[in-house]
Amino acid sequence: MFRILHVGALLLAVTGGMLSPHVQHAPHRVRISLWRTLCRPYQHMAATGVLRSRYVIRNDDYGRRGECITGRRSGPSFTVTQSGARVSRAEPVAFPNVFVGCSWGVCSPRSGLPRRVGRVRSLVTSWSVRDRARGVWAVSYDIWFDRDRHISGQAKGAEIMIWLSSRGFGANRWPVVRVQNARYHLAHWVTGHHGQRWNYIQFNRVRSTARVRNLSVKQFIGVAERHGLLNPDWWLTSVEAGFEIWRGGVGLRTTSFSVRT
Repeated sequence: MFRILHVGALLLAVTGGMLSPHVQHAPHRVRISLWRTLCRPYQHMAATGVLRSRYVIRNDDYGRRGECITGRRSGPSFTVTQSGARVSRAEPVAFPNVFVGCSWGVCSPRSGLPRRVGRVRSLVTSWSVRDRARGVWAVSYDIWFDRDRHISGQAKGAEIMIWLSSRGFGANRWPVVRVQNARYHLAHWVTGHHGQRWNYIQFNRVRSTARVRNLSVKQFIGVAERHGLLNPDWWLTSVEAGFEIWRGGVGLRTTSFSVRT
């Protein structure tokens, strides 16, 4: 929400020179760990997706409750491996995520973001998760819009959250809208943080899912525009996918993620 590799997969072969015409030194192989665990708040690392697309995996532990995630550079996937979240208040305390674009001064390479909303012709994303974990949490996209072209600081335009599944919440009685052949509960209000305010728009899927394929974010943007909550002159800054955590959440895992603009 508020924001905000021992490097992976190298195999080095070091080969010695010739000792004699009949003896050659055997290759010595050094293996460097493919995985990296991130435990510091806001700690992040780069990850490569399909077709050499670039993403950022980030431990967005803004509540500083001891969240740890383990991920790797060779794919935009990660797992929540430790969680100290134990809150019962309205706001979550962590949002470990993978994203494309710019968020709090960190940018994924060659994303084409920020981009004016009115110039977004296509924005398609696919995401798969493992969402069996104890606690109170939500599997959600977090899509940010600023009134000006910024790559750092708090976005002050709008925030679209698309909840795919959740645990620990009561029945949802918000109005239902249909977006790309699925039904979502829709709610919106003005929220704020450290004196900044923006429109919060939440789409909460009526039927939970652990996987979406070729989800058209532009259609959700269109709904927000029709409600007067998003201006086409504003800037789309980032598309994030992660886990809002109030309590627990160990074992939540992103297995694949992609964004095409």
